[in-house]
Amino acid sequence: MTMFNPSKSRKIIVNADDFGISAEVNQAIVEAFNKNLISSTTLMTNMPGCDEACELAHRHRLQGKVGVHLNLTSGYPLSAPIRRCPRFCDENGMFRHRQTHFRLSKDETLAVEAEMAAQIQACLDRGLTPTHLDSHHHVHTEWAIGAATITVARQYGIKAIRLSRNCGSGMDLVRKLYKLAYNTRLRMYGLAKTRYFGSHADAQQILGTASGDVEIMVHPTPADTGDISDRSEDTRLERWFATHQLASYP
Repeated sequence: MTMFNPSKSRKIIVNADDFGISAEVNQAIVEAFNKNLISSTTLMTNMPGCDEACELAHRHRLQGKVGVHLNLTSGYPLSAPIRRCPRFCDENGMFRHRQTHFRLSKDETLAVEAEMAAQIQACLDRGLTPTHLDSHHHVHTEWAIGAATITVARQYGIKAIRLSRNCGSGMDLVRKLYKLAYNTRLRMYGLAKTRYFGSHADAQQILGTASGDVEIMVHPTPADTGDISDRSEDTRLERWFATHQLASYP
């Protein structure tokens, strides 16, 4: 992941999810890069805008700033085994909406690993070496799927996996303990590159009080005003950066 260094004590990653989901999002992400609003992005290799996203990445010299946004909840898979898993795909072979999977069978685990590998390979086949992994709807933060993610990351030599959200509001004690366990497992494998992860709303308090490294997730989309907004929180990224003085880039 590309890291900003606004201070000696903290590094900030601003990652744009969903690169490749549509032409509109692709253009918004490229514009966000051009305006220095983001430092990295993650590519959805099974979505219709993937080829265009990869072409844009090469044209704008984004190599080294692109990871894979692993997707098990939208569109069609790139591999055959997972199509035969009714917990993940419907009768037409399309991914089902996210469901929580506390445990996976051996066949399901192998199918998930094969699909993740196919999505990573699709990125490599387009001339982009993934720098990091995260996932659509955060499925990689489920314990069993997380184990598969670690396995595939190590197979491909990928050095970073996004944490489970551990800042912001709305987390009870059980969730906090689970996230601590999940993130500790990533650290044990050397795959956790920040101390905190969340949306920019989640990260407000951390950015004001803590010194640990932070990853901030955004979803760039064009706004009616012509600016770039985060569609998940209806916030203008330019305004947010100015408000929090995070526009100090190398």
